[in-house]
Amino acid sequence: MTSFDRYRIIAFLLTFLNFFCGFIGIIVSISYSMDFFYLPLQLLVFGTIFDFLDGKIAKMSTTKSNLGEYLDSIGDTITFAILPGIMVLNAPTLGNNNSNIAAFLSLGIAGIYTLCGWARLVRFTFRPTATHFEGFPSAAAALLVGSSALLAQSSEVEWFFWPNGFPLTMITVIIGFLMLSSINYPNPKRQMKVDLIAIGVTGIVVVIFVLFPSTLTLLGVIFIAMLYTVFGPYYLKQTEKKRKIT
Repeated sequence: MTSFDRYRIIAFLLTFLNFFCGFIGIIVSISYSMDFFYLPLQLLVFGTIFDFLDGKIAKMSTTKSNLGEYLDSIGDTITFAILPGIMVLNAPTLGNNNSNIAAFLSLGIAGIYTLCGWARLVRFTFRPTATHFEGFPSAAAALLVGSSALLAQSSEVEWFFWPNGFPLTMITVIIGFLMLSSINYPNPKRQMKVDLIAIGVTGIVVVIFVLFPSTLTLLGVIFIAMLYTVFGPYYLKQTEKKRKIT
């Protein structure tokens, strides 16, 4: 077996693990047991890691596989588009009550995010970018929306999300449309030192959440995601200016 074959097999395995994390996360979210309250987001984090690694490993191969790209897109859709949408269904959204109208509103809100996430992934497949993300990246969107959906169900901060779930609704819809926007966000592929530092800090915060899930560590994940959402485009613009000057 040649070296590039090994790289392809490893990349396929990582893609499968991403898909597996998203699929199990969906099952756990649908069953909605408080015993596994944080598990869907923890699986989403692992899916993000596997998605990042499969791209790195695939680039080590000397051959290009269309099958790998299609499988990766399917796995990303499961983990970053469908799973967060289902997590939103478990949380208080606009008009959240026992009426049929409220149920359709909740489905519509979750559906908007899922469709936007799927469209974002399709666009990236056919129009990939190297030094930046065109539109809000789907993995970051999934982390922000998924963590917001969990936080909205936490008794410690119910004062912010209740009684009508308006904040979570706005976060979900805005992030959905940001994914389809033409706003540019930083991409780790730039390999800038300041990017690597930011990625390292983010990784530490996420790992702490995975090992010690709680409302406090969940707030840390949301804080980092919000910083990237609000200041990412400005940060990208300023650092690209400095890089061109130097």
